[in-house]
Amino acid sequence: MNEKLKLISTLKHYRNLKCLEYLQNLGNATNSFISVDRLKKFQTTLESRNKRFVIVCENLENQGNVSAIVRSADAMGIQHIYSITEEGIDQQFANCGRVSLGSENWLTQKKFKKTSTCIEYLKNKGYSIWVSDLSATSFSFDKLIFQPSKIIPQFDYFLNQTINNLEILNNNNKNEDLILKKDIIINEVYKSNNIDNKNLNNFIKNNEKIALVFGNETVGVSEEMKSLADRRFYLPMIGMVQSFNVSVSVAMTLAYLKMQGVLVGDLSTLQKNQLLCRWVLSSIQNNRLFLQQLNYDPDYVLDILNKEFD
Repeated sequence: MNEKLKLISTLKHYRNLKCLEYLQNLGNATNSFISVDRLKKFQTTLESRNKRFVIVCENLENQGNVSAIVRSADAMGIQHIYSITEEGIDQQFANCGRVSLGSENWLTQKKFKKTSTCIEYLKNKGYSIWVSDLSATSFSFDKLIFQPSKIIPQFDYFLNQTINNLEILNNNNKNEDLILKKDIIINEVYKSNNIDNKNLNNFIKNNEKIALVFGNETVGVSEEMKSLADRRFYLPMIGMVQSFNVSVSVAMTLAYLKMQGVLVGDLSTLQKNQLLCRWVLSSIQNNRLFLQQLNYDPDYVLDILNKEFD
């Protein structure tokens, strides 16, 4: 069995290398057909795209909410959105409308007809299922502490003072040593405030992949979704209202993650090249004819652009 798995892994690695080479060649042939500024914008955006966190929307009905969620996800660097539409409203994400301002063109979206199918798909990809829910067993999202993927600006002054006070560095240390020391210190801060205090449920490791699920505007997430959740969370409120608008909830959740320093770019080189080719081609009119003129098979290109690469 181990030999079989090793062979599968080797074949997958070889396939990915060939796909990367193909996409790089495709990019070399097509990138010059869009403006330099637009290409640079694409490349800069891809460096900040995140796949550790994904958004799942279950049975949303309001077109404006769908569009606002897509726009917020794009603005915060989220690349993947999954929609579950068991009630026959599966065109909501296909036609996001004016509010999204075209953001749907830059995100990877996948649709499901059943909640169970979507969750099975995500769990097979290693995602924990976090459901937005107001029940008594839910965690307050602002009490959760995420181990950062990188040092966030809010900690810079504190960390520099700590390093100076402890005389960790001397004048001969390189800049990368400073970054390493910062990583060590901040992880110790998180550890001392959470793990050592036994608040394990509040401390989220930086290798945990998380699918954030938001439900219908009226009834919230389904009972089936609640039963499949690994964790339930809510956003705290101090006013008279009992809940936030769903698009506001998504934006606030992502903003909190951004402030914690965990919404950082984490796409592979292959994934970035795939998206870059997709975005460039979407910017070119009559792109099927365009590809044929460059001696590329449009159907094969489409197949490569739609493949799922881990």
